[in-house]
Amino acid sequence: MKTILVVDNHPVVLKLLVEFLKKQGHEVIPAEDGLVALEILKKVKPDIVFTDLIMPNINGEKLCQVIRSRTELKQLHIIIYSATVLEDETNILRLGADACIAKGPFKNTEAHIAKVIEHIDNGTLHELQGRILGAEDLYKRHITTELLFSKRHYEIIFNSMPEGVMEFTLDGTIFHANAAALALCDLREEHLLASSFFDLFSGKDRERLRTLLHTPGQTPLIIDETAPILLNGKMVTIHFLPSNDESHAFIIAIMRDLTEKITATQEVELLRRQQERILNAVGEGIVGLDSQNRVTFVNPAALAMLGYEQHELIGGNLHEIIHFHRQDRAAYPLEECSIYAASQDGIVRKGTETFWRKDGAGFPVRYTSTPIVEDYELLGAVVAFADITERRKMEEKLRESALTDELTGLLNRRGFMTLADKLIKISARDKTDLLLVYADFDQMKWINDSLGHTVGDQALVETATLLGDTFRLADVVARLGGDEFVILCTDNSALGNEETILRRLNENIEKANRLTPRQYPLSLSVGVGRYEHLAPCSIDELIRRADQAMYENKEEKKAPRQDGPPPK
Repeated sequence: MKTILVVDNHPVVLKLLVEFLKKQGHEVIPAEDGLVALEILKKVKPDIVFTDLIMPNINGEKLCQVIRSRTELKQLHIIIYSATVLEDETNILRLGADACIAKGPFKNTEAHIAKVIEHIDNGTLHELQGRILGAEDLYKRHITTELLFSKRHYEIIFNSMPEGVMEFTLDGTIFHANAAALALCDLREEHLLASSFFDLFSGKDRERLRTLLHTPGQTPLIIDETAPILLNGKMVTIHFLPSNDESHAFIIAIMRDLTEKITATQEVELLRRQQERILNAVGEGIVGLDSQNRVTFVNPAALAMLGYEQHELIGGNLHEIIHFHRQDRAAYPLEECSIYAASQDGIVRKGTETFWRKDGAGFPVRYTSTPIVEDYELLGAVVAFADITERRKMEEKLRESALTDELTGLLNRRGFMTLADKLIKISARDKTDLLLVYADFDQMKWINDSLGHTVGDQALVETATLLGDTFRLADVVARLGGDEFVILCTDNSALGNEETILRRLNENIEKANRLTPRQYPLSLSVGVGRYEHLAPCSIDELIRRADQAMYENKEEKKAPRQDGPPPK
């Protein structure tokens, strides 16, 4: 006697099979479809399974695949009993069944069933593999072939969908799932089928789903992006579609993984907050403009310098605000405003001019107006500006003291040391850092000895011009003496951008060497020192550090020949 599980959704066929097998002395367990069969297989391990192929919920094909994937059911014999064997022969023989019986006249079928069981008893079941018993009693039906093709086509589309799709009964038992759903749950199909949809979720989410699906009716139910649900560590939305066929009601769940979208949104928000903190922390005033010159954002430094509250500036015309002179009672024409022009022609504008505060007082500023361009469309501009009142005062005093180098027009050592000392004190007060660049002209002795001091002076003037073109207007450039130059970068944008600054300097040197016929190559050895307000030092110490770094740079690129001209 054997324990046999019979799976068929046709009640008459199921009854005939069960009664015949019982008469043969076997213990028979009926199941109306593959879903019921899987529930039975959780509790009972039969010797043989007879299964139809075309069934609702979990069909015979899927049932075979699940059984063959489970190690605990490895010894179970699978016998396919189907009316579509002629139309679906190639697929049926791939399912891993031990034998296949055509569903024809039942008297003939009884003989085939008895024959299969006899082979099982004799251990010769392998002799029936690759054969379809009773095929001679059937004829191939064109309509069935088309329906099977349509079913295969549907399965391909179903498993290609990017959304996870599950079908389950009203009590939550899963009987169908596509590849995307399996990936979302991180489960194999044999573990997911016949399990509870609600058990995929935990705690409050599970109760939320049970409440939502308690009386589904025919109206689509949705868990949308405003309140996604957690599935296997992923945030998902779910559209529930209550459905009915001729024999039963079920629910289709369409799931979409929002994890990447939510992560990207969170990253964008984090970046926005970081940018906002940076804008609020910088000492320069920063104002955003749209294409009509209306203020879209303004940072605290700009509000402090201009003397306005934020709500007084947002939406206002920046030109009319900062260029309004109380005595003249009007601003100069908008067409003459270079700050506005940047948002119209896409060209960066830099310069110095006078801005006017809310109280009517004017003050000198250094500004940069940078256009905002997206997809070749001008959307506005960002204006950065700094109050240079103290700088102007210091520059005037330095001019009065004639603290400039006569040859190059740069500050000399005395002028630089005076100005640098004051700038360091301002940095200590404002808790900002400074960057000092020390540059030495390579092979100056060779130029003087071989080409003459006039050419040597020409080289120094050329170097001074190149440094002035390379660094910002706010940076202090000086000649300390001989072939030594120094630049004190006061713009906060220089901090952390040493490599960018040195790369720009090298590019300008290479450009100069390419563009003009030369008696000598222009070459500088460069070192950088940083003044940190948290660890202050004197200007002499800062120069010493940069000088040491410069000599290390000079040693690294020293030419092999010490007595000849540098390589061109």
